[in-house]
Amino acid sequence: MDQESASIGIGAMIVFIALILVAAVASTIIIKSVEDLQQTGEDTSSDTRSSLSNKMSVTSVYLQGDSDCEAQLFQHNGFGGWSATYPVGTYGGGNFLDPDGDGANEAISDDATSIIIDAGCEVILYDGDDFSGWSARLGGGNHQLADINANALPVNCGGSCNDQISALKVLGYKMQIHMTPTAGSGAIRAGDIQWIVTCESEPFAGYDTDTIVSSAPYGASLLDGTNTAGVIANLVDSESIEQGMNLKVDLALKICYPEDGSNMKLTIAIDGGSESYYTLGFRSLDVGTNVLFNP
Repeated sequence: MDQESASIGIGAMIVFIALILVAAVASTIIIKSVEDLQQTGEDTSSDTRSSLSNKMSVTSVYLQGDSDCEAQLFQHNGFGGWSATYPVGTYGGGNFLDPDGDGANEAISDDATSIIIDAGCEVILYDGDDFSGWSARLGGGNHQLADINANALPVNCGGSCNDQISALKVLGYKMQIHMTPTAGSGAIRAGDIQWIVTCESEPFAGYDTDTIVSSAPYGASLLDGTNTAGVIANLVDSESIEQGMNLKVDLALKICYPEDGSNMKLTIAIDGGSESYYTLGFRSLDVGTNVLFNP
């Protein structure tokens, strides 16, 4: 009897010890889970604060005029025959025929088949001299008939684009954006700041975008032309933009081209931060015009 009671007592003790061990393991897991949740919550809170606070405010956007790129239109495939050179601008009717305005026609309607476009420019070719009919959009480079056919809307201009060009637009415009960190923003890495300009222009809608650091071909600096170290130089990716710093970003538009009466949308996005949105209203294309908040 004593042996049986002892066995029961030992068994109960083993069960009790096992329960204590299970409880200890469970409590360790619970404590670790709570710590992980707390850390995750703190990280999320930190990310949220950064997302809400790290933001740039645009104070002005100035027009700087046309970029320096050009397009050269040729009569024949392979860049032969007559040629006419077109700076940034819109050419239909008489100024398509005489783009330099010297009174002598350099081009002939419905007679061109190839084109050379400077890097940083885009060109829209049109069928009609009033910008009607088919259209084809081409970037920088040497483009023969096959490129025009492939990029036309409709493809192949509904048959062939050979000898059908009567108007074109050479797109390329310069602007300067002034911006500063908003109140409450922490330090923002220069390489994390991106600009986007979106536009609608029949028959195309598109956008231009880049970071402020790699904003081709101009880049960004503080308003006095220095970097954050006080040296006359553009900003690099790793530099920190802090409260009180005012930046200027020079950019070239090659997809979007401002026209009198048109609006565009400007977005400033911070990688890991927030975005801000602005309307650019082009009521004048005079160099030096501030087009911000002028819809």
